[in-house]
Amino acid sequence: MACPLTQNYTTKDCLETAGVASWYITPFSNMLTAVLTANVVTAITKTVAFKTIAQEIEQGNWTYTGTGAVANGSHAYDWQALIKMVGLNTLDQEEIQLILKNKCVLIAVMQNGDAWMLGREFGSTGIDSAFNSGTALNDFIGTDVTVKGRGTMPAKKVDPTILAGLLTP
Repeated sequence: MACPLTQNYTTKDCLETAGVASWYITPFSNMLTAVLTANVVTAITKTVAFKTIAQEIEQGNWTYTGTGAVANGSHAYDWQALIKMVGLNTLDQEEIQLILKNKCVLIAVMQNGDAWMLGREFGSTGIDSAFNSGTALNDFIGTDVTVKGRGTMPAKKVDPTILAGLLTP
């Protein structure tokens, strides 16, 4: 039996397309502010434009886990994102190298249009990348990039009306 702790909780219909439609990504040092209004990111100031990485349906994903310690009152949210970069070319290889070398902020735009920010507080770190050439006609050919981070709060929803402005300098 569900035990909601917040008001206006409604049961969600889980029959929708899952996964990340695209990622917005930028170096952590580029994001100057991310303003929260009613627990939603409503404005972002930055020094350069975000980049986008499109995802095939139901491939890219992210997860987070919250943990708390009652004894000392601490809590943390650990998250992990899987970015799938389809194909093999020199530009993708350069981008992967930059992701692994820099602290980043990610925004996951879900298949349903919702957007969620990861790394708002402390950034995130590229952990590894793995290329797969595939062996059959319909196999995935490309690179999986794993990015991880930690914060004192869960992922924050991003107002979708500000996304287009992130792509301009």
